[in-house]
Amino acid sequence: MSEKLAAGAGALLARRTSRRGFLGRAAIVGSALSVAPLRYLLRPEPAMAVLRPSECGSGLCTDGYTEFCCTTRDGKNSCPQNSYVGGWWKCTRYRGGALCKHEGERYYIDCNRRRGEDCRCKCAENRCRNRRYCCNVFRYGQCNTQIGGTTEVVCRVVSCRKPWHVREWRCNRTYAQDNNTCSHEAACRCGDCERHRDRR
Repeated sequence: MSEKLAAGAGALLARRTSRRGFLGRAAIVGSALSVAPLRYLLRPEPAMAVLRPSECGSGLCTDGYTEFCCTTRDGKNSCPQNSYVGGWWKCTRYRGGALCKHEGERYYIDCNRRRGEDCRCKCAENRCRNRRYCCNVFRYGQCNTQIGGTTEVVCRVVSCRKPWHVREWRCNRTYAQDNNTCSHEAACRCGDCERHRDRR
């Protein structure tokens, strides 16, 4: 039964896409079928939306935190268009080797979903090894206070600069700290890190 379904899905995709696109989609469909076969086959939703945190037995997607934006944005360490900067917190004991390694501290900036924009809770990049994407409904609230309400955190940005020094973020100095996140690293290379370095 599974072989017939996979063959049928493959034939349909092959008629509608290029070979490269087909192979990518086939891999996603295969992952969806192996992790949640009945859900994928019986519910009208795309394969990319299937792998949710509750369906992962292990991996970072189960730790409760949100993924870094550069993982989902081809290395861009910035908020996506469907979001806005909703708040920030500070890590005061950063000992890693990535952005802010010389400063020893870093700021994490939450990108909250804009109201009216679509965003579905899942594991980032549809992989259990990545953290959550658009799942945690939370807002620290020091930034863009003219926007009311609380929505899902789409992804996180890392910066060595004080958030209230970045004009476009519209943040105030109300302090928040979480050193539990000092060990968090992005599973990607930051393509625009220089603009996030401290300019003291």
